[in-house]
Amino acid sequence: MSEIKLKKLNENKNLLVSLMAQDTNDDWFDFATSKIKIDRSGSDYYQLGDVELAVRKLDGSCWDYFNTKDDQDLVASPVEVSRKWKTTDDGAEFQVSLTNILDQPVEVGGLGFAMIFNQIFTDNTLDESHNNSSFIDPYIGLDAGYLQVARLNGAKPTLLVTNKENAQFEAYKPLNDDKTKKDVHFEGFYEWTVYSKAYFEDQWDHKQQWNNATSLTLNAGESKNFTLAFTAVENQRNIPAKLVELGIPSVDSTPGYVIHGKEEITLKVTSESQITQVSVTPGDAIEIKNTNEPNEFKLTRIADFFGSTAVTVEYANGLKQTINYYVTESAKELVSRLANFHNQKQWVEGSDKFGRRHSFITYDKEADRQVVDEYRSFISGDSDETGAGPNLLMAMKNLYMPDKEQIHKLEQYVDDVLWGTLQAPDYSIRASLYYENNDFVYSWDKSRSEETWRAYNYPHQAAIYWVMYRLARNYDDLVNNHDWQWYLNQSYQTVMAMHRFCGKDAFLYLEQYGLMVGSVHRWILDDLQAEGWKDQADKFVKYMCERYNIWSSLQYPYGSEMPWDSTGQEEVYMWCDYFQDDDKAKQTVNAILAYTPAIPHWGYNGDSRRYFDSFVYGKRVKITREFGHYGSSLNAIPILNDYKYHDSDNLYNLKAGYAASSSILSSIDQEGFGSMAFLTDPEYMEFEPYTSDFGQAFYGYVHDAGQYAFKANAEGEWTSLGGNINVSDDVTTFTPTDAFGHKLFVHNGNTDFEINSEVLPMSSIEFDSETNVIKIKFDRSGILPKNIRINVTDNLVPVSDNKLIRGSYEFDQGSLIAEFKLNKKNAE
Repeated sequence: MSEIKLKKLNENKNLLVSLMAQDTNDDWFDFATSKIKIDRSGSDYYQLGDVELAVRKLDGSCWDYFNTKDDQDLVASPVEVSRKWKTTDDGAEFQVSLTNILDQPVEVGGLGFAMIFNQIFTDNTLDESHNNSSFIDPYIGLDAGYLQVARLNGAKPTLLVTNKENAQFEAYKPLNDDKTKKDVHFEGFYEWTVYSKAYFEDQWDHKQQWNNATSLTLNAGESKNFTLAFTAVENQRNIPAKLVELGIPSVDSTPGYVIHGKEEITLKVTSESQITQVSVTPGDAIEIKNTNEPNEFKLTRIADFFGSTAVTVEYANGLKQTINYYVTESAKELVSRLANFHNQKQWVEGSDKFGRRHSFITYDKEADRQVVDEYRSFISGDSDETGAGPNLLMAMKNLYMPDKEQIHKLEQYVDDVLWGTLQAPDYSIRASLYYENNDFVYSWDKSRSEETWRAYNYPHQAAIYWVMYRLARNYDDLVNNHDWQWYLNQSYQTVMAMHRFCGKDAFLYLEQYGLMVGSVHRWILDDLQAEGWKDQADKFVKYMCERYNIWSSLQYPYGSEMPWDSTGQEEVYMWCDYFQDDDKAKQTVNAILAYTPAIPHWGYNGDSRRYFDSFVYGKRVKITREFGHYGSSLNAIPILNDYKYHDSDNLYNLKAGYAASSSILSSIDQEGFGSMAFLTDPEYMEFEPYTSDFGQAFYGYVHDAGQYAFKANAEGEWTSLGGNINVSDDVTTFTPTDAFGHKLFVHNGNTDFEINSEVLPMSSIEFDSETNVIKIKFDRSGILPKNIRINVTDNLVPVSDNKLIRGSYEFDQGSLIAEFKLNKKNAE
């Protein structure tokens, strides 16, 4: 029996209403649109099986456009189009045949197949969306390109769409003439574009795309076939093996598809056909060298190149594959520039009638100005995601990379803006400090700006207080306006205020949802307990348990103020994990992985699905797939937490989580401007000009920035993400290359250990496998703390008699090295 069943739309043999594969319970799951709740009948809507075409004569005349949405028979087209669906032993195929019916050659500059799968959430409950809908992620890699269609709930199967015959994946064109309403419920449909020259010239303003735009010349009477294959696989991690089985090359790039500074990338290609050539465009971007291993290459940055680049791999069987990389500065340099840009350009110093003087504010790079007067009041108001983001960013940067001038400004922000202005003495937080009195949508008057019911506004400010607590606690004369007790109490009270102002009696009852940056609540609780604040810690746990109980009672507890969102999963996971609800925690990770693909492309790899944030918070006000948004780095938190503490032999999850966590670094440009996201619409292909909510993205990166070292067994090879590894006899040296150098996680067969240097960067960590001694060397070039504090897993104990204080081992400030011993018995 075929693994896929097809159902035609209203007896039209060319169009499908259903494409089904068997799920976990051997039931049939439909990836197509049979379960959507809106009417999509008629010629206003593309269906699965529709084709778009652009044709002209060879005299260079204008392109003529046709599509089967408007006319199923394409009677006016000079190219005859026939279509055929069929099931096969291992799936299904869709074949399109083009025939030139003129007596002269024609140029086909546009050919695309509508990929109409159910990613419409309109009128759905949250459970219906998770049970019935899917997300589509493209690898736009020419002959080796593919689509993966993953179910929202993370369950099997995943649908894989591949090139069977002549159907190179050149572009991923939005079907903007489909009348299905695009909004927060629906991202829009796309087509698998084989030829894109016409669109490149007429619609995309010659903007650089992922691949060069090409066309096909059909001579008089000539025909050509194009075939897509549809195959069901158990899950996304099985895709590389299935590609090879289908005769399609598969690639793996470690640590990913972004080259930071002097970082070296290892590219491995698996193909039945011999590689004949590997090249890069532009040629001055990346140096490519062969290694001693077959089909393995080392990629490094050339000089100061900065930006997107394409590596092309050509094969003896005629296939051609592109892999898009992004080349940028080192993580440390990017973060330094990011903070300097905020410090110099985003700090409000002049008088301000709305009370924003002494805060960091959203910036418009295109206009080179602070966004102090956006008609959408929340963008300019120091609250909400986009208002709070710049202040949150500067706090998180200084947690691990402290700068005295920047910390002084954070003190000013807390005393002059946050406490007493944005936040009332009862700890409630306003929706916005900025307001207008007009009738624009989202333009709030003074009364609306003073409302305090939006729970999402609280964790950002609680995180800022918490960072100031840590700085005041661990350094002398760095924070002077208040003592550490004051900041910790402010953080605690801010979280607890959510229950009073955002609970059941408040508008929308938003405390019931997981909140972005909500993982900071775990950090706050840890410190309440470490400081011995038992009463506050007990009340904090009780409150979080009440929220967890809501989530544990729901099938898919990932709701938000939006109909579907990827923001609640971060905090939902953290508390499910804390309260030892392993099933719900694992379900959450699987749901995240469904919209966080591992794809050979710098933008799509690790990119948790976001598409409406520019529409809400951006200057372009555009609904389109976005790269590098906070959804990625925040969703990396559950993936990496689950990997480290529950699934550390899962290299796939590690690489997906690391890609998601570090993806936001590509949004920082050479000047240090941090864009909220990259817009993938072919008409734009640019970074959003607003910073907006980039601060939340940066929080996610800081949360898990570090080096991750993986070795499957004693005889295996090391894989390192975020750092370098050198092995000399029995000594393995780990050298972090992330922005901060504060964290190391090692998986070595059956042994795991983790090191978190709370206040001082680690320059290197040496592990002697013969003695099991670990030597930590510190970078002492920055501000020195009162004491060096090292938090480690239970299987590490200090060689000297160091005291465990507030959860970390303390070493004297002047220590050059800290030594620990690995107890392998405890580790296993």
